[in-house]
Amino acid sequence: MKTAEGREQKVARRRSAGGFFSRSLHRMRGEGRGEGFCASVGRVAFTRLLALVCGWFLLTLTAHAVTFSASLDRTTLRVGEQVVLTLRFDGGQPSGVPRLPDMPNVRIQFAGQSQQISILNGQRVVSLLLTYTVTPAAPGDYTIPSFNVPVGAGTLPTQPLALKVLAANAKIPDTEAFRQFTFAKIRVGKTNFFVGEPFALEVRLYFTGGGEFQMPTLRGDGFTLTPFQHQQGQEQVGNVAYRFLLFRAVATPVKAGKLPLGPVQCSFNLHLRSSGGDVFDLFNRGVRAQPVTILSDPLDILVQPLPTEGRPADFNGAVGNFQMTASAAPLDVAVGDPVTVRVQVSGRGALDSVRMPPLDFGEAFKSYPPSVATEMPDPLSMTGVRKLEQVVQPQNADVKELPAFGFSFFDPDARTYRTLKHAATPLRVRAAAAAQAPTVVMTTTNTATAAAAATDLVHIKPHLGVMAASGELRRPAFWLVSGVPFALWIALLTRRKQAEKLANNPRLRRRREVGKLVNTGLAELRQQAAAAQAEAFFVNLFRLLQEQLGERLDLPASAITEEVIDERVRALGASEETCRSLHALFQVCNAARYAPVRETSELSKLAQQFSDAVDDLRKLEVAG
Repeated sequence: MKTAEGREQKVARRRSAGGFFSRSLHRMRGEGRGEGFCASVGRVAFTRLLALVCGWFLLTLTAHAVTFSASLDRTTLRVGEQVVLTLRFDGGQPSGVPRLPDMPNVRIQFAGQSQQISILNGQRVVSLLLTYTVTPAAPGDYTIPSFNVPVGAGTLPTQPLALKVLAANAKIPDTEAFRQFTFAKIRVGKTNFFVGEPFALEVRLYFTGGGEFQMPTLRGDGFTLTPFQHQQGQEQVGNVAYRFLLFRAVATPVKAGKLPLGPVQCSFNLHLRSSGGDVFDLFNRGVRAQPVTILSDPLDILVQPLPTEGRPADFNGAVGNFQMTASAAPLDVAVGDPVTVRVQVSGRGALDSVRMPPLDFGEAFKSYPPSVATEMPDPLSMTGVRKLEQVVQPQNADVKELPAFGFSFFDPDARTYRTLKHAATPLRVRAAAAAQAPTVVMTTTNTATAAAAATDLVHIKPHLGVMAASGELRRPAFWLVSGVPFALWIALLTRRKQAEKLANNPRLRRRREVGKLVNTGLAELRQQAAAAQAEAFFVNLFRLLQEQLGERLDLPASAITEEVIDERVRALGASEETCRSLHALFQVCNAARYAPVRETSELSKLAQQFSDAVDDLRKLEVAG
């Protein structure tokens, strides 16, 4: 009993000190009541207490590793709407209740807490999420100020959070309404360039889920842009793991000044969780496709003009960092023979602006326009080789060399002009051999005939002989063999025209693809009906309905719902019977979620009903 009384006193002291272990000690006290409390039970209780004490010390030692952040699920809303403020604690928990600041015309209420477990760099991280609803009462621009949250023995501050509140009837742009799900950014290495200096830019489209992407359009007045190349990846932004599409291109400023680059416009279908109760919940697992157009913030690019001081006379606009090699061949020629001058410029920069260095040959050479070829394996790296060739002809035997020439360019890194020199090339030019007059052998002594022969053209064959038709032309085999290449050419030409027609007409191409898909799907529907596979039957039926209606209405298949029948199909001239049949098919697909049809005969009737509806839809006249 003395042992039990001693433990009761310890329990009281620990309760007065804070009671962190009160639940465990209460359980121990219950075990120690009554007579016959044995020493083994006491040892077990003491072991548990020691483990809890060690855990407490470990928690206090690692409190410094706790990270904390605050975020809003969106930054623009209307009066009467709510946003969610999330306080996220990674690697620990707050040591007290966070006190949020009071704000006029804004009500902040605690909404609940949740726990999230993630794996980062192979380490298991447990996060505590505290959520609050923020409800503004009047339009305006608000800022939730920074506040401190107790963590361990200290406090961690938040960042101020901006909130824009519009009137109740105001329209929120898609870029703001869906900012928590998707956004776009433009990135460049620096924002200060010279005219003609190419630079790489990146456009990153972040999204939590999406599809049917279109190539972004970038507004860049004063810039030339190469076509985008894209790849995809994942990135953690704040507390959210986003997928992103990375679009890369090369931009070259063509005028000086402070030029805006952007915004970039990205259009795609954003996949959002449905509110429930519609056909999307059954067949798309609660996901709906929301067409959105995202605009990024523009960048201000400062473009400086090329300096006039120190500009070489032969500078022709090349900007970058280059090296040059040159050669000429052959070097032993006669007057009028061609000599090819080859110049190769390699390096990083605007290779398209590199021209043939000016060759000051004067009247001693006749020159022809140069030929140009550019080899750039990776256009985004802006490195490659520019090959230039020019043919010249020496005009007299006094020429002893090809004159020296130079290539000048502006180096934006060194902010100065540079000139690469090529020395004169020795050249041996021989005089052209005199042409000998042809010898004419005369076989007659008639002076008049001889004079005519010396001045007139001599016919190669004055008498052509007797012409006769060949017997080969009368044989059918000859015409058959001769016509095979022509027929083959006609067939290939027809096939090419059809391919070009499909390539230039996406509506026609989609019509054919959907036609094949629906025909194959009909056969699958009949097989599934015969096998009484109800679940697969209705999934397949709903997908085929979306594809066929999407092709007829020129809409994405994922955007097709029952509402389009009255809004769009009826406007195409569909009969009342066809509209009723389509309504019935949509409704039976939705009802299959709760009371699926199991009878083979009923499934077969639905398959035939869909086949009849498809025939009616294909008869409708659609634009394009």
